[in-house]
Amino acid sequence: MKKYFTSTLVLFVVCSAFSYSPGTSGFQFLKMQVGARAAGMGGAFIAVPGDVNSLFYNPAGISVLSKKSASFSYHDDVLDINSGFMGYVHPKVGPGNIGVSVLYRDYGSFTRTDSDGLEQGTFGSTYFSLVGSYGLQLRQNVLVGGSLKYAQGMIDNYSSSAIAADAGIMYTIPTQHLILAAGVYNAGATLSAFVDQKDPLPMQMRVGLSKRLAHLPLLLGFNIYKYNDEPWYFAIGGEFTITPNIFLRWGYDSFGRDLDVDSSKDTLAGAAVGFGFLWKNITFDYSYSSLGALGSLNRFTLSGRF
Repeated sequence: MKKYFTSTLVLFVVCSAFSYSPGTSGFQFLKMQVGARAAGMGGAFIAVPGDVNSLFYNPAGISVLSKKSASFSYHDDVLDINSGFMGYVHPKVGPGNIGVSVLYRDYGSFTRTDSDGLEQGTFGSTYFSLVGSYGLQLRQNVLVGGSLKYAQGMIDNYSSSAIAADAGIMYTIPTQHLILAAGVYNAGATLSAFVDQKDPLPMQMRVGLSKRLAHLPLLLGFNIYKYNDEPWYFAIGGEFTITPNIFLRWGYDSFGRDLDVDSSKDTLAGAAVGFGFLWKNITFDYSYSSLGALGSLNRFTLSGRF
């Protein structure tokens, strides 16, 4: 355990040394949360294995899936923004499991104007990423995984593209029902710019843990994380198993404190709740995330194993 987490710590130091100034990174859609289950837990999901959405949060987590697994999520955002995530994991490809995923974000329609302010129709803006992942059990209690991703953004007739990699690790302590995890995400470079300035990627460092309580059907998660253009944040959440088929979730992401606009509604910014329902091999999940006075996000996820 010490050897693996020391290596990850070295990665953190190296990544921090090449950090950028606040507010300078592009491809901001890579910062979003995906999946209603994870979002309902405030995004505190880096140390929760066995979920297709581990493709996004920690590719090491897909290594414990024993069946073909797929998931589709839709995110109803503020204004005209909407997003989606699709993932698939195929088990037993070599020593581990392989996965693919697609993340997209549509920013809606904007009014085009000329230099005199006269309307000239509309234009749109969309971003997407294509990701290939692989996870395996390296040792009895050690899970590792990595991803390669291609991202592209389009604004009107302009586009920008990038390539990046993710790497994650999980260490399980079965006697304590505890999992420790760490990961580095979006480490890469921009290939082409919208015009002439290449925006850096929002590289992220995240560490966390999850613990399943021994005498209560409750799974707890806690993460701390940092992007190269943001301060440190934390996320905390839980999943309560009402019955083997019904789950209730809650969470809080401290990123919500940056959404403060001096409104009484800002108290809830960053808070999330959700639920899940399992029927045979199909799971339906829903989550509600508050953005304070700015609005809220509704996420819907349908997952299956076969």
